Amino acid sequence: GPRRRVAVPRRGIAAAVVAVLLVLGVGAGVWYINSGQFTRVPSLLGQSEQEARKRLADAGLDAKVTKDFSETVERGTVISSDPGPRTRIRGDGPVTLVISRGPEIVRVPDVTGVPLAEARRALKRAGLAAGIVTREFDEQTAQGAVVSSSPAAGTDVRPDSGVALVVSKGSPVDMPDVTGESVSEATTELEQAGLKVRIAAVQVNSPEDEGTVARQSAAEGSQLARGDTVTLTVSKGPRLVSVPDVVGETTDSARSLLEAAGFVVEIDRGFPFLGNTVTEQSVDGGDEAPEGSTITIKTEGL
Repeated sequence: GPRRRVAVPRRGIAAAVVAVLLVLGVGAGVWYINSGQFTRVPSLLGQSEQEARKRLADAGLDAKVTKDFSETVERGTVISSDPGPRTRIRGDGPVTLVISRGPEIVRVPDVTGVPLAEARRALKRAGLAAGIVTREFDEQTAQGAVVSSSPAAGTDVRPDSGVALVVSKGSPVDMPDVTGESVSEATTELEQAGLKVRIAAVQVNSPEDEGTVARQSAAEGSQLARGDTVTLTVSKGPRLVSVPDVVGETTDSARSLLEAAGFVVEIDRGFPFLGNTVTEQSVDGGDEAPEGSTITIKTEGL
């Protein structure tokens, strides 16, 4: 007979479709989550620590660092990683990098005659550090270049050891005496000797004539390096000082009073010598005279 159609409720069909879609969706989601949770460790061998850290960060991975000696891998670059290159790893998993410290024993390079900055770089490349730097005069070595190292070149040491350097100040410059010279004369003389000149902002009273050099920051005969700066102080001329009245004083007392006031004392003893009392002085008491000038006192004679 004729087939009978079985009525399927529309509501049941909709529920079935939804169920299938849900299963498919969950499966896709699980696949998506699982695939998204893993990444491959990039190849980092031979890269600098900084480069390796950046590549891991770009891949969403954390870096942990340990260091080890290596005779073959350049200092500061990656020896190995754990997990190794191309290994699948969860996205938040850490990767341990082993960074080379260079050879276990390092030979001190020869940096004599080399400028200090270049010597520092050579030591760093060798896995060493520049230690204390001292400077001394050396006529055989250019100013600013290394005279010697301690330990000496060729010595075997541990990595990261400090190497002390002696750096040349070049040939010494003997400081001349320029006090009493005009500022322009003194400046020319010092610059020709290889020194730099600075003029002090404040002038001072001194026995030197006004406008000449009263003081110099380095004493006559002291040894300076080329390029050192010498400060010159300009004189305002002598200060005028009130002269003590010493007539009637003994010569010893008069000398003490005048020297305490800043004067140089000369004694003109009368002839024949009749006493030790001052009868005259070249500048009257109460008058003013330049500090450092000479006052002559006389004693009684015929």
